[in-house]
Amino acid sequence: MGTNYTKKIPKYVQIHQWLRAMISKGEIKRGDKLPTETELSKMFAVNRMTVRKAMDSLVVDSMITRHAGKGTFLTSEKPKDLIYTLKNITSFGNDMQSVGIQPSYQAVEVKVIEADVEVSKMLKLKNDKRTIYSLRVLHANDKPVLIEKSYLPYFKFKDILDMDFAATLYQIITEKFNITLDHATQCLTAEFPGEEETRIFGLPEPCPCMKMETVIYDPHNSPVEALFAYYRGDKYKFKFKAGSYIHHSIQ
Repeated sequence: MGTNYTKKIPKYVQIHQWLRAMISKGEIKRGDKLPTETELSKMFAVNRMTVRKAMDSLVVDSMITRHAGKGTFLTSEKPKDLIYTLKNITSFGNDMQSVGIQPSYQAVEVKVIEADVEVSKMLKLKNDKRTIYSLRVLHANDKPVLIEKSYLPYFKFKDILDMDFAATLYQIITEKFNITLDHATQCLTAEFPGEEETRIFGLPEPCPCMKMETVIYDPHNSPVEALFAYYRGDKYKFKFKAGSYIHHSIQ
């Protein structure tokens, strides 16, 4: 095969890059069957787990599909974007299902903690500063693409501790607590993830992420949730809708 990859690049990345190159050159076309894991293992002198890790990233991008007993086939020459719009309050599950991607949730940690100054201000907490903190990892086709650090006022949601956090949190809030999620304020920044986020995403090194700070309110303008979400910059696109241009004369 005559590859000139540097040893510094992980093997699974090399395999992924080679497959993407073959697709870009038209050597592998839509509907074609990809080389088997065994064939790629021999080509790159690695075990099948390394090959599977490389191909999993193409599954997440909705470029390939696996069919038991038949093989793996190319379904799209380009990755399918995960698009987040700021038009409405939506759940991760609904966003993924709308583009044909299977969502899943992993509740890493759920506990009661006292809010710091920033979270207290976001939730307008006064005497009782206890919050229900949850760290959840959200997966698209079994690959982590979003990390959510959520804070809920304890006095409102203490009963949620007995519920399943490996599910759509907003569905729990609206159906079990009968709370309407009316509107939200959101602040979007670009930054490199910390060690914890890099480890959870399973990245060999930090890649740019979009950090979204959100406060969700009920119809009475009472804060329901303070949320810090980390979106993988190599997987997500953000879509905004702007109004008409308003002309202001320059003095």
